[in-house]
Amino acid sequence: MSQFEFVQVTVAVILGLGLTDLLRNLGEQFRHRQEFEIYWLQLIASCLLLTVILMYLWTFWRAVEVTWTLPMFLLQVASAIALALSAQFIKVDWSSDKSAEDQYYENRVATFLAWACGPLFASLFGFAAGLESLEARLFIVGFLLSLAVIKNRIFHTVVVTGLLLTVFVGFTSSQLVLE
Repeated sequence: MSQFEFVQVTVAVILGLGLTDLLRNLGEQFRHRQEFEIYWLQLIASCLLLTVILMYLWTFWRAVEVTWTLPMFLLQVASAIALALSAQFIKVDWSSDKSAEDQYYENRVATFLAWACGPLFASLFGFAAGLESLEARLFIVGFLLSLAVIKNRIFHTVVVTGLLLTVFVGFTSSQLVLE
């Protein structure tokens, strides 16, 4: 087994656990929609996280020609762990008396701080994380950190929707370049 395959398997297992948790949560939201009101912004944020995890895996899988060092490995694994943990933070607790909206805003700090770790590590240490420019990565980190701090519903709606559109536009434009 090569160095890269070892790193691939480690990152895939960590992200796979986060992906499993996220998909289970999305399934539970649709299953409990009759008795528990789904908060649409939490649903969009879950879909955004799902897309980010899949894009991270796809981008990481294509980075074959990397000379691995221990700090580089640890930072890649830390980014994967942050994404997997954010899947844990964003889920809805069905046994709670609080609404999905209240749970979303209570967990927003941990969720968006964890989300910001990936692009922040990529920016600080120069790793390819799906975005080519340092400014674009720092811009996304800034928006994710602002979501952790600001509790305004309109701000969250605009920024999460904007991030979702940015991810999809970036994904489709990168697909056009690949073809």
